[in-house]
Amino acid sequence: MDKAPAAQDPGSTTSKRERILDAAERLFAEGGFDGVSMRDIAAAAGVGLPLIVYHFETKKNLYRALFDRYKAVLDARLAALRQPLEPGEDALEHIVRSFVLPVIQSQSDEAGLAYARLVARESSDPREAERGIVQDYFDPFAIEFIRAIEQALPELGSDYAHWAYLFAVGALVMSVFDTRIERLSAGAFRAGDIEHKAGYLVRFIVAGIRAGVARQS
Repeated sequence: MDKAPAAQDPGSTTSKRERILDAAERLFAEGGFDGVSMRDIAAAAGVGLPLIVYHFETKKNLYRALFDRYKAVLDARLAALRQPLEPGEDALEHIVRSFVLPVIQSQSDEAGLAYARLVARESSDPREAERGIVQDYFDPFAIEFIRAIEQALPELGSDYAHWAYLFAVGALVMSVFDTRIERLSAGAFRAGDIEHKAGYLVRFIVAGIRAGVARQS
């Protein structure tokens, strides 16, 4: 008789690999690529340094693996963008919802928040071009969104569409880092209320982009 497959040991290689990634994500989100060593990650994950080298070889490979883990978020944004418009749906609102909602929804737990902070830190790092993360993972996605803005508002021109996208990125990134809403509102509003935050952010970005149409008119 064949034996049933054994249950996975919580201390197995696979679970240790995920533990390494979880620890690396937290540390890189806090300290940036240059502020964290492989030994720091090994200590935080509770594993030996040789195991990290076995799985990833270099710190850069480990770093890139973190972005591979969340490729589904980028794919979800592009899938939403490529969906046909519903009858009566505004093209610009469709674009901005596709840009915002998958990202905000991914922040519903600590892991998602850590990844969002990691993306924000990497994109604002003066040395990010050396690693190619933004270029490889985010630029192709950005180009498609810029084209969608150009098609939705052709009267504004390519120059405006490019800047509109980058300013929208700034608003989205700040929504991750800035939790002062609770302090400024004396606790009336919560930074973790992602449903309301997403709705307000979509309206804010749409209004900002559409302001160019009103000004040109």
